[in-house]
Amino acid sequence: MSSPSAVLSLPPVPVPVDRDVRWELTAALRHFGSLGYEFGFNGHVSARAPEAPGHYWVNPFGVSVSAVTPGDFVLVDGNGDIVDERGSYRINGFAGNLALHQNIPDAAVAVHLHTPRGFVWSNLGRPLEAVNTDAATIVGLQGLSARIWGDDTTPDNIALAAQGARVLLQRGHGFVTWGQTVAEAAFYLWSAERAADAALALLGVDHEVLGPEVVQRWTLTPELARAHYEPVFSLAERSGFA
Repeated sequence: MSSPSAVLSLPPVPVPVDRDVRWELTAALRHFGSLGYEFGFNGHVSARAPEAPGHYWVNPFGVSVSAVTPGDFVLVDGNGDIVDERGSYRINGFAGNLALHQNIPDAAVAVHLHTPRGFVWSNLGRPLEAVNTDAATIVGLQGLSARIWGDDTTPDNIALAAQGARVLLQRGHGFVTWGQTVAEAAFYLWSAERAADAALALLGVDHEVLGPEVVQRWTLTPELARAHYEPVFSLAERSGFA
């Protein structure tokens, strides 16, 4: 059997040249919809628009994440104002994402959805533990903030992100993840939700927590996170978008 370090030593995964950021955002949102992460209008993803510096692609209010297409995304400027008048779409909850984009150089993509387990866990106001190797992938990348409740004694998302946290756990308000690519940010969210699921299942049960050396070995890098999310994109390529 291969050791964990061998399992995580993945070869580079090239990005097909015909993918653009809106296609990747679409694939990620449809995947999250299939996992049951959609809840009303409480979900927003955004990415810097490579073709329009200082602008961002944002998913539209009122369009299901399970049915969104690349053409649905709304172009927004640095003030949060819609500048693309192709449709009548509005956006929702972009301010937090915009702050990450504008203050964190590597935050090309930001993701926030009201994931079921993450929302429950976030109410406890405590960080996730490395209860298994799936959880170990992100516990070293998390930052905990209680500011959603008005407590200004804990760091906000920008301060946490500046310290290197790519999985931002907001008390009572779930996860925000960010990364250099859609795949990176999306896999952090997926991993964090799985970690929250495992943590909730083990509440009140005696259990072991993996040691720091295991966490260090399993902690995701941006390249590993992107490689782990590649199957979602390959499935989307084979399925196509209506």
